[in-house]
Amino acid sequence: MVPAAPKTYTSSNGSYRLTVFPRELAGALPYFEDKVADNAEAGQRSEGLARCEAVLERLEGAEYRRVWRKQLVNDVSPVSALVSAKDGSFVTFDNWHSRGWGDDAIVIYDGAGQVKRKLALTSIMSKQEFDRLPRSASSIWWSGEHEIDYDEVIVNVRVVTTNDSKSSDGSQYRTIRLSLETAQVLQ
Repeated sequence: MVPAAPKTYTSSNGSYRLTVFPRELAGALPYFEDKVADNAEAGQRSEGLARCEAVLERLEGAEYRRVWRKQLVNDVSPVSALVSAKDGSFVTFDNWHSRGWGDDAIVIYDGAGQVKRKLALTSIMSKQEFDRLPRSASSIWWSGEHEIDYDEVIVNVRVVTTNDSKSSDGSQYRTIRLSLETAQVLQ
């Protein structure tokens, strides 16, 4: 398994960039052993980051300047994120080594790094749809390629609907729209 590593996400026009720093683990084996034992600080190292953190920077002239550095809600690290060019608000998706699980499968943050809303998959789909999603031992393989819409205030979340041998990755998707401004699921 690949360890979580720092990753940078940039808004569509480059005006904002978000760098995520994973919580530092002693290693994959201690992490999994602690998870099985229901240890809240699974695999925690004695030194290093105790929580996942992120830095938001805004482009000013030719350089990025730090807006803030804060902790994220993810246990180790989100798997991916999108950043709005409008105001630096952002969305994180999934958790390292447990995609699709938890009340923070999708988290919407404002431009100040404050959580606006955490969403479990069952918040955006029916229980029947959730139960049909493909799974592995640790993850739910629910998502496709997400995007922030041209207006920079709507997130298009791609959700697996069925397996279809005609698509390039074997799946079909439907789009669920989320408002970055209100953190609501849109019809």
